[in-house]
Amino acid sequence: MHSSSKSPEVAEPTVDRSIYSHVVEVGFVVQDLDRIVNYWEQLGLKNIRRMGTQDVPGITYLGKKSPLTLKIAQGEIGGVRVRWIQPVRGTSDFDRFLERHGDGVHHLAYAVRNEEGLEKQLRNFRSKGVGVVMEADWKGDLGERRSVYLDTAERGAGITFALKCDPDTRKSGIPKAGNNEELFNKFVQYAIVTRDLKKTGAFYENLGFGSTPIDCVDYSSAPERYYRGKLGKFTISTNQWGWGTVPYEWIQPGVGPSVFDECLKNHGEGIQHLAFIVTDMDQTLAAMAAKGVEVAQSGGFSYQNRRGRFAYLDTEPYGGVMIEFIWREPDSR
Repeated sequence: MHSSSKSPEVAEPTVDRSIYSHVVEVGFVVQDLDRIVNYWEQLGLKNIRRMGTQDVPGITYLGKKSPLTLKIAQGEIGGVRVRWIQPVRGTSDFDRFLERHGDGVHHLAYAVRNEEGLEKQLRNFRSKGVGVVMEADWKGDLGERRSVYLDTAERGAGITFALKCDPDTRKSGIPKAGNNEELFNKFVQYAIVTRDLKKTGAFYENLGFGSTPIDCVDYSSAPERYYRGKLGKFTISTNQWGWGTVPYEWIQPGVGPSVFDECLKNHGEGIQHLAFIVTDMDQTLAAMAAKGVEVAQSGGFSYQNRRGRFAYLDTEPYGGVMIEFIWREPDSR
């Protein structure tokens, strides 16, 4: 999100961009689905579909059959399916995620057109040392579906990448859940906190996702910095994948305290926030305050002809991630 001096050394992605340029699903795993979904509806997500409790027999976890019962709800933000999953019975990677992380975003999923293409991707990942931690096969009204969850979380800053061969995606795109309030019409950033940016970057570069130079940010030119209602001194190191439809931001906390430190302490590595653009920051924050949502961290930025403000909302108790709102001055790039 912020920038300073950069090295010219950048590894371009070699993965198939027809697959990996667009996340088709953001998958939350939570302990109390109804509580979390009620909250997101209050924030402004409309017509979330509550799919109830479902038996999912075709699950393989760590190489063994492991039928599950899951409680599921589903919404949509800007062409991305948002799915909330609550494990009910059985043993799966969802349970392991809750044990080590608590509520949060378990996976980011990409769509593969067919079984042949999916197998090609799996062979490629296996050749680079990344296997499958969990797999789901089932049949629905539109035909057979298959979801494969790659073993990326431990080495890849807590995020599981998933591949989906799904007729819902292939035939009709992501199912629309309805028109959300304007604030939540499009993701503009997936932000992951890591303890070691260099180590995480090397892992994904080896998988073919490219790299960007690490950018140390001290916010020294920021007109304001606040953390939990007090003046802040937080710094971060960051890099981005900017080649997809929604950028990834990788963050390593520096000087604190900050919401990024909190994430590592309370959850460990993983998705710390999901970002959205706003046209009027003061009006937006007032609307959120009226709904009982407070600002955890905020500030301004001014560098390289880019000026604006950011605010992280304290939504972490309701799903394990924060929401960031970003406002840019109209003449800023």
